[in-house]
Amino acid sequence: TEHNFCASVIFCFCLTEVWRCEVITQWPENALKRAGESADLTCYENSSRLAYMFWYQQLSRSSLKLIASTSTWLQNSYEEGYSEAKFEISRDKNNLSVMTIKNVTSKDAATYFCAASDHTMQQEH
Repeated sequence: TEHNFCASVIFCFCLTEVWRCEVITQWPENALKRAGESADLTCYENSSRLAYMFWYQQLSRSSLKLIASTSTWLQNSYEEGYSEAKFEISRDKNNLSVMTIKNVTSKDAATYFCAASDHTMQQEH
């Protein structure tokens, strides 16, 4: 069985009367994988100024769910129900992150998004 993965996003921010456009590029646009294979998703942001990167999963007919956040100086922070054993995230450069979905199954068929920010907020669970 093969499974599809896709996404691509562009964000623009308005900061105190100055427009700054941060372009978030994600590839591949689509990935078709057989059960048991791994899928690599890459996220690039053009400015290298954004400290945090976030990976989200959106299952069919569901809302976005945060998988994990990453920065260049902190250990990856995974949300409940997600783990590095399944979703391995690397952040070798300020502006580049790769998420590897290991041993894909039909349950992993979803749209995946990345985002970037210069700050983060903690949420109580």
